[in-house]
Amino acid sequence: MNVMYIYKKDDLELIAQPVITTVNEFKESPEKFYPDWNSETMAYSETLLINPIIDKNGELREMTEYEKAKAGKITLKEGQYLDESSKIIITVPKPNPYSVWKNTIWEEDKVLKLQYLKDERYKKQQEYLRYKHELEEKQKEKTEFEELGFDTSETEERIIEINAEMDLLKKEITKLSKEIKTLEKEVKE
Repeated sequence: MNVMYIYKKDDLELIAQPVITTVNEFKESPEKFYPDWNSETMAYSETLLINPIIDKNGELREMTEYEKAKAGKITLKEGQYLDESSKIIITVPKPNPYSVWKNTIWEEDKVLKLQYLKDERYKKQQEYLRYKHELEEKQKEKTEFEELGFDTSETEERIIEINAEMDLLKKEITKLSKEIKTLEKEVKE
């Protein structure tokens, strides 16, 4: 036993859900399963349609996402727009955390970008301090190992790694600081 879903063509309201034996039997004689059947005013579907539509070919089917957006049944998200020629929803990935959606493109927001750069610089400064503290510990460790006559090769390797990381972070912090300074001038204008 199956269920057939019957909709009114004028407003696409679901008006009946008769139980049928087979789809073919229903197609041959719908009045047998739904006595009020009228092919002029009604359409049927083998599946329950949440957002039914009758397309230009006279087919009763579920709306596409594009059609739902056009009908106001769904709201487009940031980064989405309707492509009228293809009749689809286009999603444009957000390029960075400081861009805002304007019509069909992402635009950089200078105030958001400034805050983002300051946050990034602060994270790198914190990371630099963690390395600095670790470096101080490793240098003390190396001195103690030397006084005890222990091998210091692993400690020295780590000191080299830490120094390299700190140099890299210093360059990144300097670059971010320059970007921030330039952007601050632009934001004030």
